[in-house]
Amino acid sequence: MNSYPLLSMLVKTSASAVLAAAAFICPPLMANDLSAQIEQENSGRDNAAEIASTLAPPIAPLLQDFTVDRTNRLTVPVTINDGKSFPFIVDTGSERTVISQELAQYLNLDSGEMLRLATVSGPATVNSYLIDKLTTATFSIEDIEAPGLKQQNLGAHGLLGIDSLEENKIFLDFTKGEMQVLPSEKKRSAGKLERGMIVVTARRKAGRMILSNARVNGALVDIVIDTGAQSSMGNYKLRDLLRRRDRKGEYQDVEMKSVIGDVLTGQFTQLRSIEIGGVTIKDLPITFSENYAMKTLGLEDKPAIFLGMDALGLFDKVVIDFTNRRISFELPKGSRLQSSNRFAVLRP
Repeated sequence: MNSYPLLSMLVKTSASAVLAAAAFICPPLMANDLSAQIEQENSGRDNAAEIASTLAPPIAPLLQDFTVDRTNRLTVPVTINDGKSFPFIVDTGSERTVISQELAQYLNLDSGEMLRLATVSGPATVNSYLIDKLTTATFSIEDIEAPGLKQQNLGAHGLLGIDSLEENKIFLDFTKGEMQVLPSEKKRSAGKLERGMIVVTARRKAGRMILSNARVNGALVDIVIDTGAQSSMGNYKLRDLLRRRDRKGEYQDVEMKSVIGDVLTGQFTQLRSIEIGGVTIKDLPITFSENYAMKTLGLEDKPAIFLGMDALGLFDKVVIDFTNRRISFELPKGSRLQSSNRFAVLRP
């Protein structure tokens, strides 16, 4: 039995009106329902991208474009075993690539070993499925043993995890809705792609990119970059530290659901400031909870945050370079800087 690959954070949340904008509720979908839906839409046409678009928000078929789905997470079209294409969430917080049980059964994938997972709600043992080949517009990998989780809890057909992304750099252009996964060679300094961007050095732990020089309300914290989380999540160590510094802070009780369907309790608030590489994020919504995934990274006794898409999407561009342990940010310009639909804002 293999042990403790990390999976991403929140799939479903119920909280105040502030969090409701990021909430995602996906009805149960069984394998036979998935098959019937695909076959019905496939009547008289063979376009796999059109098929996938009936199951999730539309995804542009060219250039490795990404969309931001209903949970505010990145999705890209992924082809399984040279067959049809389905939207997978790009998840830098997940050590393993994951597939929904319903999709695995629809594709008649062979079962693999039982896998031991570490999720935010605790350890879990799940079935795995064998994928001979997984292909995106920019790269292809083979012989994947992917944990299988219920689509209802996963909120997607699958997660594209670090095992598919490491030894590369991810370039996210939020202004154009494009993503590139590029080869990354070991270099002492940032390249042309990062020119003019704010570059921050990270450390890697179990594949994750962790920033250790960030500050929240002046307190030093560890930040894990997590594109698979629609909202940011902190541990109770950070909450308790902030409470000691500001006893007037307001916290609202909330409930969340993990990728294995377990319900977590937590507390919601807004952070006055997060400082990363000379840039300050103001008023970022965050939920504090007992996070088992942080324990597996050795962060249970340190103030720490899983930084989700609500924060990363504030920037115009983000480069996540796994090989060189660097994360680069480009500040927003023009109308994106003045956008009124953001809960959090950036201050250089």
